[in-house]
Amino acid sequence: MRSTLSPWQMVTVFGLVVAPIVFGAAFAADLSSERPDPVPFDQTVQRGITMADEQRALSRDISVPRAEVFYSQYRYVVGYVGLDRTVAALTEPGHEQQFGYPLAVYVSDYSGAGATCGERGTLRTDGPTGWTAASEAHYVVNGSTRAPSGPVVVPFGSHADAAAFADRCGGRVVDWSILRTHSFEEDGPLAVREQIADRRSTTNETVRTARALDTRPVSVVVGEDAPTVQAAVDAAPPNTTVVVPTGSYHERVTIDDPITLRGRNATLDGGGNGTVVRVTADRVGLTGLSVTGIGNQTVGNTSTAGNSAWDATVTAAYGNSDAAVSARNASALYVSNVTVETRSSGFVLRRTPDAVVENVTVNGTANWQDGFMGVVGMHTDIVVQDSTFRGGRDGIYLHRADGTVVRDNTFRDGRFGVHLMYTSSALVADNTAREQNYAGIVVMTNPEGNAVVGNDVRDAGSGIMMAGSRSYVGHNVVANTTRGLSANAGRSLYEDNVVYGNDIGVTAATVLPSNTVTENDFVANDKHAVSGPGPLRWYTDDGRGNYWSGADDLSADDGATLTQPYSPTDTVDRRLHHTDAAVVLRSAPSIRALRALRGTTPGFRRGSIVDTHPLSAPANPETVAMLRNETTTDVSP
Repeated sequence: MRSTLSPWQMVTVFGLVVAPIVFGAAFAADLSSERPDPVPFDQTVQRGITMADEQRALSRDISVPRAEVFYSQYRYVVGYVGLDRTVAALTEPGHEQQFGYPLAVYVSDYSGAGATCGERGTLRTDGPTGWTAASEAHYVVNGSTRAPSGPVVVPFGSHADAAAFADRCGGRVVDWSILRTHSFEEDGPLAVREQIADRRSTTNETVRTARALDTRPVSVVVGEDAPTVQAAVDAAPPNTTVVVPTGSYHERVTIDDPITLRGRNATLDGGGNGTVVRVTADRVGLTGLSVTGIGNQTVGNTSTAGNSAWDATVTAAYGNSDAAVSARNASALYVSNVTVETRSSGFVLRRTPDAVVENVTVNGTANWQDGFMGVVGMHTDIVVQDSTFRGGRDGIYLHRADGTVVRDNTFRDGRFGVHLMYTSSALVADNTAREQNYAGIVVMTNPEGNAVVGNDVRDAGSGIMMAGSRSYVGHNVVANTTRGLSANAGRSLYEDNVVYGNDIGVTAATVLPSNTVTENDFVANDKHAVSGPGPLRWYTDDGRGNYWSGADDLSADDGATLTQPYSPTDTVDRRLHHTDAAVVLRSAPSIRALRALRGTTPGFRRGSIVDTHPLSAPANPETVAMLRNETTTDVSP
């Protein structure tokens, strides 16, 4: 069965809702009354747990407390999934400056809902919850009650109900004023940045351990000790190596024991019928092979019989693609120096923790719609490094692959280079993507804690497209794309990126602006930035903004930052790097008055970005100089 559907169409067919929130569908609050009434939660602009955790909760009938907040300077109602996220948002620095003070805060009311702490402390109810004012509610904290995202705070309209729940499930009862002082520790983007060095070191150790599988003693040589590769694999004692001499071997192989299959310029040809190598054992090594003759089934049987997981259909479809190598329930797999020619997938890895794939080459289809994935990683953390992926659909596709490391790879001529779905805490570092049809790196489905660092994406439809929250995007180069960088992962840090020569440099479309964007270089883009509607987005941190080519025609106050703010979304400012007349026009009294009005009057704001301390020179001068030297057109700063 060949798939011709887009990823969004596939998601719809498989019954999963992963589309981003549509801003226009959110409920516009009537702020004329002192205390507006609650609204249906699905009409709020939502923040909170990851979509993976939300799907887990829905599939297991686990209840997650919610809140909704009406802000004085924000016309839409904001919904929070998890009261820890609510308190963290309400108490974060600068939050009230951006959205105004809370006119009303409502929380789920578990009084009368039959709340219990079920299996493993999961919060369950036998009826619907209502709403109660946060200031009048009573909260059970520090108990054993949990949701997929972790411990939960459970609110009740009745103090007696809260006390009874605490007696059954543990914890203590506090009021709203105490809850607001409660510390809910979360790893923000700074913590993600600080963990990168340790992540690299830990990954190096994982790779060293995996490489030891290629030093096992030789036990069987194909053609000398056994007539076929499969016969040699079956005959080899555990923890030994099967050697496959030079030649073509027309067979499909299954490896059920911990051995290493090492080729010496050997080719496995599956005859165009299905997967060529299947791995079901731990600690299997595959090195020095070419694999051809792979079947062309890109989407497998979607039957979910016996599997009640919320993502069972996607797992069955994507995880059963024909592949050069398919591994399932097999830890510590090591694949190295393997070349694949495929009309479907290269490597499909399901539940293969600590798998390492390095120095492989996957040549997919010239038309990405005809092929599938270079590497599929599902329900597991893996390492993919120092490899090359050409053509096909996605170079690396990850689904619920938390903690995966993708580094030092090259992607060309596919749809996406790296594609994260429901995957948090991944490290995507130092990869190169060229001429991707849609994007170099794409993160979907609102994950958390991802680090996208040191990548170089050029000549693609889009560069780096982020979603989710609490992520770190730093030291990347994005050049010559239609849309360079999307700052759509909320509560995230974007720093030291060079965004050069794109049609649009950065897109800021998060409904709730909460990112830190600083020390980036926006150079020679047709439009440096576009922004969706909502509160002003401040692209300055601790007195340091970003470098915007064209804005440096304005005077600098200290040699480092400019004397005037710069707005890349302003109709005048964004022309500074196109025409000298804009420098004069931006100083006109009428223009300055209009900006002041827009910046201080919430109802008059449009989607805008303001950098209060733009840099007078690039933060990454060597990278900018390199890109300028590579550009045939002479572009002024």
